[in-house]
Amino acid sequence: MSNLYGTWNLKQELPEPFAGIVQKCKGRRSSLKNEDCSKYNTVRAKSATLHPPTLQAILWLLGLMDGRKPGAAGHQDSNGEVNFYCLEYPKPEGTCALVYNSRNGKVKGFLQKKDGMEPLSPVSVSESSGEEYMALFAYLSIDGGGSLGDTEFASHFFEIHEYFAGHKELDEKELLHCAFVCCDNLFRRIESGGTIGKAAIPLETNQTANPEFIQPYLLDTGVFSPNTIDYGEFQLLSAKKILQETTIREVKEKFHQGREYPKEYACMIPDLPENYRVNTETQEILSMIVNTPARFFLLAGESGAGKTTDSKIIAQALGYPHFVFTCGPNTEETSLMVSILPNVDSCKLPQERWPTMEDLLLDPASAVAELNGTYPAGIPQEEAFRKILEEIYQRGYDRAKGEKDFIKKESTIIQACRMPSVIEIQEVSMIEKPGTLTRLNALFDDCAKTDLLNGETIERHPDTVVVLTANLDYIGCQMFNESVLSRMNLIQHRKGMSAKDMAKRAMERTGFQESGMVYEMAQVVTKIHRHLLKKQVQGGVCGYRELENWIWNYLASGNVLQASYHTVVSKASPYPEDREEILKSYILPYFEGAA
Repeated sequence: MSNLYGTWNLKQELPEPFAGIVQKCKGRRSSLKNEDCSKYNTVRAKSATLHPPTLQAILWLLGLMDGRKPGAAGHQDSNGEVNFYCLEYPKPEGTCALVYNSRNGKVKGFLQKKDGMEPLSPVSVSESSGEEYMALFAYLSIDGGGSLGDTEFASHFFEIHEYFAGHKELDEKELLHCAFVCCDNLFRRIESGGTIGKAAIPLETNQTANPEFIQPYLLDTGVFSPNTIDYGEFQLLSAKKILQETTIREVKEKFHQGREYPKEYACMIPDLPENYRVNTETQEILSMIVNTPARFFLLAGESGAGKTTDSKIIAQALGYPHFVFTCGPNTEETSLMVSILPNVDSCKLPQERWPTMEDLLLDPASAVAELNGTYPAGIPQEEAFRKILEEIYQRGYDRAKGEKDFIKKESTIIQACRMPSVIEIQEVSMIEKPGTLTRLNALFDDCAKTDLLNGETIERHPDTVVVLTANLDYIGCQMFNESVLSRMNLIQHRKGMSAKDMAKRAMERTGFQESGMVYEMAQVVTKIHRHLLKKQVQGGVCGYRELENWIWNYLASGNVLQASYHTVVSKASPYPEDREEILKSYILPYFEGAA
């Protein structure tokens, strides 16, 4: 027998009006009458027992149907079959959300409290009475949406409904009869499922003792969202929320982790304007970081697509320091972890008082004594000079013996892995040596450990977020090793910003609010970018950064045409003939009159 029907919950107090009726019947909670038993009750000595959690569930479901009780009931179906039965059941401590799969008899869910989500409480003496489960099974029995609808339960349930609605006159004995049948019906269909065939309600063992928790991120996917809502209005299992563009201020309120850092790291938390726009792709990453164990992300796209800015937004929204490691053609495995540098500190002069030449000429013995503490009276100048040189040499030698010619300096990747942070590894596609990036695979794995050159084992902090950025379409860029790609939790191929988006971002960052002019400048930048792609111009670039630099230069010089020469045209191509064509075709038609 499942813990839904333990002795302890059968002895619980009955809800009204059933408690009052039973009291009039000398307190008898059980009936030996055949008519009070379910048709599925096939034992010889038949009896039916009132089950308090079932009656609580029935009363709630009646109130939900009439709009008097909060909560919701519905199901998700496809191709004419029910995938899940869904229920939201309010309790004093919060709202229970349950999802039932009749194919495997599994129940999943969570308890939504004011301060967050928790697993459903197990059905036990000190935890839940199980009324939320009984409400779910009562709902599918009166509606079902499929094969689990039961005519016996439904007919007696709706007689109870008519009684409370005042549409049908039932005496108390008839009401109690309906309650007996409903309680016995669910009991037999849940506990004796193997003997009654298709009418059974499948329930896997220990489902109510250890209910499976629905992770928060799954709610946003809509995988458990009902598409048929029979009663009430779903608040927790509703359809997937469509992300919309928002601001840093709003995402900080939602995702900030509230961690504190020493000053040296606190100053590394980005400080972009609070009204800075945050796109839906970045919100998707933040949601995964906060609601799942996902920590590895790849942002691929052309220069100026906003990859680095979005990495900073992620760090600012979480309240984490933002580290940056930039790769290049000569990046090697060791440089990803540590750098071996000359010990330049050994070249610093010691902070000591040395005898001067004047001291030596005036009193040779005092000059020697100042250095070694011994006063050699009558010592000649030449001998004193020799002793001073020997002492200085010996001190330098002793100091050098305790120093290393080279020192180990940890990379920013290793520094970031020691704490909750965001580490942006830029331009990983520029690494020419095959397999270099795989050196980080150990840090990307679940064990999150790797060894340094000195034998130290580094373990990545579980809240370190790794963001790789790459420009895969540019000359000199290499393809990724598949082992690195497979470790990424999410890969976003970013498209270049439209002229409208570039104009909006540029006005936010520069404060220049002449929207018409900025939009024209953004259109010019977009057209030049397309020209470079179409003509396959090598060695040139034109994107958002060029637009922003153009605006800054214009604000400083006051000449929009002149400002374009050194911020846009000069970077578009290394060849004079290409620059001349770009100037005549794209810049002058828009801004020649503004010069």
